[in-house]
Amino acid sequence: MRLLVNTLPIGSMSGNHVVYGFLDPYSAATLPDHDLVIVHYEDNPPPAEIVERGATTIPVSLRYKNWAQRLFWETIRLPGVIRGAGADVVLTVSGALTPRCPVPQVVLCQNPWCYRPVVHRNWKERLKARLQRVGYSNAYQNAAMMIYISGHLRELYRSDNRRKKECRSEIAYVGLNENTYQAAKQHADLPRDPYSILSVSAMAAWKGAHTLVDAVSILRQRDIPAKLRLVGPWPDADYETRVRNQVARLQLDNAVEILGRVSDDELHRQYAINKVYALASHCESFGIPAAEAMAFGTPVVSTDCCAISEICEPAGLFGPVEDPRWTADALQTALTDDDQWQAWSKAASCRAQTLNWDRCAEAFKLIPQLADVPPSSVYSPSPASPSEQNAS
Repeated sequence: MRLLVNTLPIGSMSGNHVVYGFLDPYSAATLPDHDLVIVHYEDNPPPAEIVERGATTIPVSLRYKNWAQRLFWETIRLPGVIRGAGADVVLTVSGALTPRCPVPQVVLCQNPWCYRPVVHRNWKERLKARLQRVGYSNAYQNAAMMIYISGHLRELYRSDNRRKKECRSEIAYVGLNENTYQAAKQHADLPRDPYSILSVSAMAAWKGAHTLVDAVSILRQRDIPAKLRLVGPWPDADYETRVRNQVARLQLDNAVEILGRVSDDELHRQYAINKVYALASHCESFGIPAAEAMAFGTPVVSTDCCAISEICEPAGLFGPVEDPRWTADALQTALTDDDQWQAWSKAASCRAQTLNWDRCAEAFKLIPQLADVPPSSVYSPSPASPSEQNAS
């Protein structure tokens, strides 16, 4: 069986983490008995270990990186590439079907953005979301198999397609890289910074940094000297300005650190020294930073409207979005109740151990069974969304 993987929809570091994280154990388990062909942009080749196992690579010019140009290439050129490669099954990572595909398709679903109107900032994004939902709906009915990275994400697809027949589906949680586990062991003896809160994400408005700032202000009013560290890029300069102005207005300059991007080593140190991880997000299909924080025994406070509560349930508290007072109450428990913190920390470490790639990639072992499933000719465009640039 020859599997061709179309990785062109990958638009972020988290996308690489997910797709190649799954392909690493898949390639180790199937090569050379089966074949693996990876279509990728010239500047985003597969990891060396996958290529060294015998995977074939097909680079695509960077001039097709814009979503509309990518769609053109996938529609006009990719079917011929699939035939020329002799592929039996195609894995597409966009959440929708590859156009005019001559063989059965497995669809990896990572992106909940189009189902969350609160994150659509203008009419262009609303139009893209509508087109994306059409593409997702076609895949939901006609793919040989859908693989969702959380049950939460599968429920979003199901809620939008209640009267439609669902194709076969599996849930495959995202795994943690081995270097995360190793770093957690190396940093196990670092002292925790008292009353410290860490938030790691691409800081888009729907990630809720403003809610965490308000929660810190409430905690300070209760004489709890909470400190908040915000780690990650700011894709929206206006939102960054809003949060910085909020910090100044609430006189929290000494309580809130905006660190931006940091190195992997510094990120691991932050997971280890902070008392709690928090993200007040509207929209997460998994929550990789929250899962990484658990590997360091760090409890989690987040919302119950996204996948983080599913992934991290035993390791903290999860409640309403846009609710600074609830968030402050939850953070207060994590910061001041030592017995509860210890229980959550232990649960976090145990939960993180289950998120290893070998275990998480089990669903991908089903792909060779799909080579004889009839291909679907149904397709609607699925444009890129802001969350293809921002971590899930």
